[in-house]
Amino acid sequence: MPFTSLDLQKINSGQLQLNQPVPWAICDEKGQLLLEKGGVIESAEFQLILEKVGYFAYQIESDLPQPAQFNKRKVNPFAEFEDLSFRLGELFAQLEKGTVFGPGVVKRRIFNLVTQVQGLVQHDADALLGAVHLNDRLDYIVHHPLQIAILTELVLDRLKIPQKIRLSVLAAALTSNLAMNPYQKILHQQTSPLTDKQRDMIHRHPIEGVRQLKNAGVDDDLWLMLVAQHHEKLDGSGYPAGLTGEAVRYEARLLAVADVYSAMVTPRVYRGPLRLKESLKDLMQQGGVTLDAKIIRIFITELGLYPPGVFVRLNNGDLGVVVGRTPDPKCPVVASIKKSDGNFFPSPRKRRTSDADYGIKYVCDATERVQINPANLWGLDAIRVEVRRPEFSEVSEFLRQLS
Repeated sequence: MPFTSLDLQKINSGQLQLNQPVPWAICDEKGQLLLEKGGVIESAEFQLILEKVGYFAYQIESDLPQPAQFNKRKVNPFAEFEDLSFRLGELFAQLEKGTVFGPGVVKRRIFNLVTQVQGLVQHDADALLGAVHLNDRLDYIVHHPLQIAILTELVLDRLKIPQKIRLSVLAAALTSNLAMNPYQKILHQQTSPLTDKQRDMIHRHPIEGVRQLKNAGVDDDLWLMLVAQHHEKLDGSGYPAGLTGEAVRYEARLLAVADVYSAMVTPRVYRGPLRLKESLKDLMQQGGVTLDAKIIRIFITELGLYPPGVFVRLNNGDLGVVVGRTPDPKCPVVASIKKSDGNFFPSPRKRRTSDADYGIKYVCDATERVQINPANLWGLDAIRVEVRRPEFSEVSEFLRQLS
């Protein structure tokens, strides 16, 4: 019996692997079966045909974890973000100590965190992006994977990826650096070059992470594969296997883009965060070489050219924080918090930056940031606006300027 169109998801380049069992049934656009679940693609020619005409056919699972639902009460995404960080850090600590978990416990706990992230993104993606860019008090080992998961979920939602796949991808986002956790704080603060021992440890951590997850009872093949591949690069310069091109899974390429961006906007002891324009330009320069250019385009389109949580200086001298994306990627909604004379506004003032007086003059560096309660920026009705996401074409000119 053919699958219905509601059960189909187009195959992306890189989602199929030679000589590996496929995790879903594959069919054509009419729902006719081409390859059964668990079947093996034995030739590059057949792989190419399936990628051109094939669709994943996935069965809807009634017990599949779904995004958390938040009611219309006001939710503080920043407090929720910190709570997620605490829970993830607690699980990491237990795994590091070698705690023995019952069957499926680690998978359920990670999926619970994943669905909370999804629910918060659905509830208020702009505020959650604000948490990604504004929070500088959390440990890197939990802040970084949550950043990656949030950024990745935005793209997965844009692409309408099925929940079954999303769960595995986001679980990999949260756990891909599991084996690095004991060393991360030292490396994050280190100013001297890496030692040979440290370099070897870094190159081995994806495989070591897979081993630790398996020992903890994780049996999700896609999750484990993405952890193994999250540092592979299209040109073969990645690790641990030095995979090239289509051998790197599509979802692993997405995690790599989110990981690189997150690392850029996170300050180090030896430098502050890179400026936003530098970060976007660096991403574009890596497109088609080490990173997937199409994914970068989708990523920047979804994130916006001025992501929520970024401090900006306006043409009238105001200091503000971006609080919302708009159809025009160059003109987000900004909450002005400080006047040009240096005095703070009694409460944030909403600015539509399409107005020339309130246009964005530049993105601020760390020296111009001030301490604020971010909940105030998104908690006021005056700041909230209904917006749609920009289309891909609306960022083309800006991306060409960066490249």
